[in-house]
Amino acid sequence: MSNPRAWRGKGRTEKPNSRQKRNKLFLDAHPRCQRCRRRRAEEAHHQMPHGHPDRYDWAFMQALCVRCHIDVHRQGPIILTVVFNHGK
Repeated sequence: MSNPRAWRGKGRTEKPNSRQKRNKLFLDAHPRCQRCRRRRAEEAHHQMPHGHPDRYDWAFMQALCVRCHIDVHRQGPIILTVVFNHGK
């Protein structure tokens, strides 16, 4: 992605929508960046793609500062693979 800020969501509004409220609850519970652990967490990073049923499960979210959130998106998507061992 040539512009790392292109993915960023719309700016905050006076009347937050349900997504913003959900993310705010997550950030209130996780005040420090979970990546660098130095700066205040300001953004919720969803590790699951849009439309995935577990997208808003806190187990698949990270509270990140703006700098770390941009870095995560610069790295590109992480592809999760599941290996099944069928008794072998």
